[in-house]
Amino acid sequence: MSLIHLVHWNAAEAAERIDRLRELGYRVQGGVPSGPDELRRLYQTPPDLFLVDLSRLPSQGRDVAIGFRRAKATRRVPILFIEGDPAKTERIRRLLPDAVFAGWDEAGDTVRRAVHPVYKVTGAGPASGTRSHGAL
Repeated sequence: MSLIHLVHWNAAEAAERIDRLRELGYRVQGGVPSGPDELRRLYQTPPDLFLVDLSRLPSQGRDVAIGFRRAKATRRVPILFIEGDPAKTERIRRLLPDAVFAGWDEAGDTVRRAVHPVYKVTGAGPASGTRSHGAL
């Protein structure tokens, strides 16, 4: 089971998103960043994916993600940015060109592809035998 670390700047919204990701079968940790001890723990046991919500405090989300990318222990962990003002996310796209950007409405499928990059989507729904994770 894949481990996702969520970075969000609103505790109540983070709890809702964590619950939804868990319903989809992921182990999820995180929420509002708590400081250096949390970073040390992440560097010791990195997750399979960093999911950074940019709907609030996008510059802080950007800075946290840059820190993840700079640290040797986490630089290869995929980063998925969710939401955010397109004018502000453009700068982040230039700084972190390997990151993925999506909205919460498509986050379920995007998380699946980020965590399981070899998974091929051939269709969704009962006829294809696959399950769409869709919106969160």
